[in-house]
Amino acid sequence: MAEVLVQVGGRSYRLACRDGDERALEAAAREFDRRTIALAQALGALTEPRLLLMTGLQVTGELLEGASPAPDLIGRLEALAVGLEALADRLEATAGLETEAPGA
Repeated sequence: MAEVLVQVGGRSYRLACRDGDERALEAAAREFDRRTIALAQALGALTEPRLLLMTGLQVTGELLEGASPAPDLIGRLEALAVGLEALADRLEATAGLETEAPGA
């Protein structure tokens, strides 16, 4: 498995992907970051998980509307899914740490 360091919403994330999928994951992350920044500017202050959720829903909505996919869209979406799963795991782990009482 390969690892890629990507930037989304001003934060860095180290994500795993299949060997050879690094460029697709990086491209997907750049597009996701672009959309995340645009939504943050349009909607104002949102928590990071909500902003990432809104961005993911926006992308998914466009796919379901039947936007004509780019030839490499499937690979990019698969790489994005891997990255989103890793990000969700990290957010859940962080949320779990924040909700625990000190000394627990």
